[in-house]
Amino acid sequence: MSQTETLVRYVSQGKFEDLPSEVVTHAKRTIGDTIACGLGGRKTPDVDLLIDMMKEIGGSPEATVIGDRTRLAFMQAAQVNRVMTNQLDYDDDYMKVGHMTTVLVPVALAMGERFGASGKDLINAVVHGYEAIIRIRDAVDPSPEAYVRSFEVDAAIHFGVTVVAGKLLGLSTEQMGDAFGLTGFVRAWRTTRPDRPRKGMPRWMKITGGDITIPGIHGVLLARKGFPGDRQVLDQGRGYEIVAGSDRYDETKLTNGLGEVYRMLRIGFKFFPACRYTCSALDATSELVAEHRIKVDDVEEVIVRGQRHLHTNFRIYEPDYMIQGQFSIPYVVTMAMTGVPRSEWYAEETLRNPKLRAYQHKVKVEEDPVQTERFYRLYTAGTTVTIRMKDGRQFSKQVEYPRGEPENSFSEQDHIDKLNWMASHLGMKQSQTDELYQALTGLEKLGSVSELTRLLVPDAP
Repeated sequence: MSQTETLVRYVSQGKFEDLPSEVVTHAKRTIGDTIACGLGGRKTPDVDLLIDMMKEIGGSPEATVIGDRTRLAFMQAAQVNRVMTNQLDYDDDYMKVGHMTTVLVPVALAMGERFGASGKDLINAVVHGYEAIIRIRDAVDPSPEAYVRSFEVDAAIHFGVTVVAGKLLGLSTEQMGDAFGLTGFVRAWRTTRPDRPRKGMPRWMKITGGDITIPGIHGVLLARKGFPGDRQVLDQGRGYEIVAGSDRYDETKLTNGLGEVYRMLRIGFKFFPACRYTCSALDATSELVAEHRIKVDDVEEVIVRGQRHLHTNFRIYEPDYMIQGQFSIPYVVTMAMTGVPRSEWYAEETLRNPKLRAYQHKVKVEEDPVQTERFYRLYTAGTTVTIRMKDGRQFSKQVEYPRGEPENSFSEQDHIDKLNWMASHLGMKQSQTDELYQALTGLEKLGSVSELTRLLVPDAP
């Protein structure tokens, strides 16, 4: 049996009853965090545009759009909710992969609602989707040189969608293997690289992100109809390593620790609505400001030292739109330094504020070779922040693991607070938010995913 076939057999046959309790708990937290991010991301212009576009396309009203009374066909709902949950860049992540939860959970909610899955089914599908993605990414593991050239180091997420959709539709092991092969052939391509060093993150990077849900669902639907696919699609020499941009692909990592080590337990959460690479700097800045009662007008200069990509891709000043701000160290550090409420970080009046724009130029970004080496070896994003005052004083703090990472984990109250904040931002009543939290806490007890999705629309009956 090939490495791909071994992985496929594991994810297709994995049962909820075999999942350790801590895995179930962590999965429920990732699902809840994704829903919270969706509620927070609903009232953004790009999501409004995308919903309008999907309405024009039309389709059966069979799945919930988070935070909205609109119902769409399940594939459209998965796409919209994927974009929505990633809009604020507040969603959880696995440092080596990125934002896989806000792909898998929208697919699981839409398909679970459409095809009558239970809460247990939802958890089981998402967990096995995580485990597949992480192992595929481990197998890819490009060198630092290949990493910066590649478009496709996150390509593994497509196969996580295949797992989620396939498990919710009850595919056999053979059908799941076909679905993997079909996904590998029909998956979406990136054909351009944004000029981030000069222009920052382009606005189109996120609104197009819903398309990552499509190939896996298509592959599953075709396999369900009996269509064959390449069941060895991920094996060494089949070509996936070329597409994924790997120069040291190792297929044996596809099956390392299956059923014994649950890599999804290292999924971390975010305290700040900004790229994870910036969050150590935000923790350090916030702590220095609080400890030393720093006033921004008294600051001469802020030096942020971190891994190479902060220096090359995150030095954008005076961003013009939300996504550009989320990937700008000068911008988000200014937000933390001035105490702007997180809910207002990307408001138009905040982005255009002349004083805040001027403060950004106090922030300088430098590469720390030690952190660059750690990034490529351990996939950490530690940062040192030094604040130099006009009176000559100087304060420094290093943060290796930001709040929410497994080494600096969220408390249960942190999760509750984040859900409450995002729900209230949308106008959801506290009583409904409390009911939603209880449903998430007892997700495995729900007989139908619809019992959860009905709570995702404010003032729903």
